Parts: sequence; structure tokens; C-alpha cells
Amino acid sequence: MRFRPCLAVVVTASLAATGCKKEEIQVYQAPKDIASAGAVASGTEMPATSPHANPAAGAERPPWTVPDGWKEKPREGTSMRIASYGVTAPDGRSVDISVVPLGPVAGSELDNVNRWRRELKLGEISQVDLAGLTTSASIGTMAGKLFDMVGDQPTLDGKFKARTVAAILSTGGTTVFFKMIGEDALVTENKPKFLAWLKSVDTGDASAPSTASAGAPASIAAPAPSATPPGMAGPVVAPPSTDLPQWEVPDGWKPKAATTMRLASFGVGADGDLSVVALGPGAGGTLANVNRWRGQLGLASLSEAELATGTSALSLAGGQTATLVDLTGAGQFAGRKILAAIIPRPDRTWFYKLSGDAALVTAEKDRFVKFIKSVKY
Repeated sequence: MRFRPCLAVVVTASLAATGCKKEEIQVYQAPKDIASAGAVASGTEMPATSPHANPAAGAERPPWTVPDGWKEKPREGTSMRIASYGVTAPDGRSVDISVVPLGPVAGSELDNVNRWRRELKLGEISQVDLAGLTTSASIGTMAGKLFDMVGDQPTLDGKFKARTVAAILSTGGTTVFFKMIGEDALVTENKPKFLAWLKSVDTGDASAPSTASAGAPASIAAPAPSATPPGMAGPVVAPPSTDLPQWEVPDGWKPKAATTMRLASFGVGADGDLSVVALGPGAGGTLANVNRWRGQLGLASLSEAELATGTSALSLAGGQTATLVDLTGAGQFAGRKILAAIIPRPDRTWFYKLSGDAALVTAEKDRFVKFIKSVKY
């Protein structure tokens, strides 16, 4: 089948590439943010039926037909996407479309749906609730699962609700995420195009055996657990242990149930979410993740030379220094904010990230910094 090995090659090549790029980090954690929508950038529009080389991985993605009005977006800061498209309305409303292939660490459907719901400021659901929100979708000759959810608050520019339509396809050890997120009415308008696009994906003959499953050559085998969760920038490396450090949790921060691979999570205020991520010892620089977070808030990517002006140093006990990232959204994401700290350790690197309403995160900044300074490994 053409689709499965093609995506596996893309992932394999991407992982090989990250081994020689300092800014690509090795990730341990099922991420909260799977290639979230950023502001739609105007990129070079590609031929609608042209299978073209993945600029980061050097691998070709499977052919599909790009709907009219969808424009190809540059992949800066979103290295694990094999494709990105954008739609912009005359009044500035926008939609972001992405394709991300992952290995077995992609997380459960419930984990991913709840992550998408958090992006829309919706409450989490249970496994029992999931079935009622799941419909089928044809992805080429294969059957995928479709999820359609809309926020209940005007989070975009303070006047528009956001909607996410996402499809999940599991094939031969690879899970592929097709996701569209943006202003409610514009996403709804583009949903028929999204479904037609899914049907156009060249998955090959459904009756043919998958060459990406067991027995396939290693170069095209489905990615092993070293693949990368969506929205993160490098191969997953299991940390030496899952022991948590000691810390002083501020009053009002509520521990949340563990997910597939998060080491810890806290609910902060009405909609704030704090995640704790453990990364491998060869994590490298912070540029890829800073740019990923910036993309989630509609901000332009930074260059390596600009990184120092977009972050600050935070002195910790024992002579350690953390990198502090403070980002406020722009455009349709003006009401959102991300505050994050990156702490390198000899055995692994720790990422602490607080995201949510801009006013809430701003009000919690002093307590966030105090929390980071209280951490003892």
C-alpha cells in the first residue's frame, strides 16, 4: 500500500534528520499541543495534485488533491508536520490544516480528543462519552475516525468561537492525524472540502498487504516508539525513570489525572493548564519548541540569532539556570498566553508549561516562577 510506507519513510527520515540538528529536541511525553493552529501564513501555493518532497525529511508524502482555496504553508517551527495548509477569509478569520504521522506513542484517542478540547477551552470527557462524539471518515481506501468539536466561548479576538475537525487513521503501527482548526464558521464552511481531501489521499489498494507492517524493510517500517508525538520536535527517548522531583505546589493549583505519558499536570484557575514534560539527555537547544509555542499563539518564528531576545534566564538554587519563555498571542489568539520554563539536567531536560487565558496566566506568573524555583531533583 502506497500510503503507509510513504508516511513511514517521512517519519523515519525526519527522525534521522533530528539527530544532526541541535535545535531539534528529544521528547518524552504525549504532548498537550498537537500542531495547534497558528496564524495562517501566506506560503507558496503548490500544485493541487503534486506529491512533493518533505523539505525537512527529504521524503515524499502520499499524493492527495488539495482543495481550492487552501494554500500551502511553510513548515518553519512545525518540523513534524508533513503538510500544512491555511485558509484566510477577507475579514482576517483563518483556518489551519495539518498532517502529522506518529508511531505507537501517539497516545489514545481519548487523550488526543481531550487535548483538542482543552485547546477549545472545553471540559474533558470520559471514555464512555467518547463513543458519542466519534464518527467514521473515509481516508483514501481506508476507514478513519472523525471528531468535530466547537468551543462554547468566543476565544478568537474575543468575538469568534473556535472549531476543530480532526481525523485519525491508524495503519501498520503508524497513526496519522489530519486536523483543521480555526474560526467556527470558516471551519464549518471548509469541512466538506476537508472530507473530500481525506478521500483523495492515495492509500493504495485496501486489499493489498501493508508493506509498513511486520516484515517490511527497516527503512520503511512503521516508526518504533522513538517517533515523535504531535507538535513536538524530535524523537521520543524514554527517560531513566519517571520519578518526579519535589516541588511546592501553589494554593489553588489542582493535580489532574495522569495521561498516557505526562509526568504531571495541574489545573490552574478557570482554564489554565500546567504540564510537566521530561526529555532525553540529548535534548539540544530550545528553538524548535519556542517556535512551536509561538505558532500556537499566532506569532512568527524566531531565528537562532533572535532566540536570546525572545527568552530570559531564571536563576535557580544550586547555580542552575532555567530558560523562561513568556508569550502572548496575537491576532485571533490575542486572548491566550503561554509561560514556560526549560531546565536542563545531566540525565534529561525538564519542560514546565502553563497555558490559558492571557489575564489568568499573567496573574499566575509570580506563582509559576516560585513553583519553578521550588523544584528539587
